[in-house]
Amino acid sequence: MLQLPVLETNEVLEILQEVADHERKQENPNMPKISFSNTEGSISGYFINYDRDKGVVLIGNWYDNEADLQYVSFHSISCIMLQNVKDYVHLLSDGKIPFTPRPEEVPTQLQLKKELKAAGVALKEPLGKTLSIVFNAGENPSDTQKYYAKKAIDLLQETLVILAENNLAKEAFSETVEAIEFEFAKANTIELSDSMLRITFNLEKGWKSVLNKTELQNAIEKNL
Repeated sequence: MLQLPVLETNEVLEILQEVADHERKQENPNMPKISFSNTEGSISGYFINYDRDKGVVLIGNWYDNEADLQYVSFHSISCIMLQNVKDYVHLLSDGKIPFTPRPEEVPTQLQLKKELKAAGVALKEPLGKTLSIVFNAGENPSDTQKYYAKKAIDLLQETLVILAENNLAKEAFSETVEAIEFEFAKANTIELSDSMLRITFNLEKGWKSVLNKTELQNAIEKNL
């Protein structure tokens, strides 16, 4: 805990949104429990959603199958207290607190191969061609690397779907790229060589140091 940096409240809310988006996909979601303080007192509940544009946070509680929802103005929040943070405290750090995925979240090598193939096939509709996507895992990838490999596959697929919405970018990509190979390294890099788009993702600060969809899309388009 002594290694955690100071974060602004909007940064904390964005991290909570990331956690909530992840937990929503789980069979038994463990939503973050939080308390907000303002000039009028405090409000407690489970974090559900945050809309930065509207400046509103939605929290809730459940009692005997009844929902108690509260819509809180972000601008009125002076303090955020977090509970049950054990599973995502690494997101609040600057990469100094290591992340260990839960065993059920770690795909096997075979599952990763299936995910890679499925992603390449799924891109046929938006891009007009099936891609070969390869994860350069090395001889013995760690559970954390396998976990992040699944996130990288999702990131690539979502980014390329967005890229394909621009007809010029879609045409340029389809004409120049036949395959994608990615791995984890100490820097985010993208290089196109012999129709192979080689990408490295920087995990120095966990997923926080990886390019987001917009940054990844722009970097890919610069290589076309």
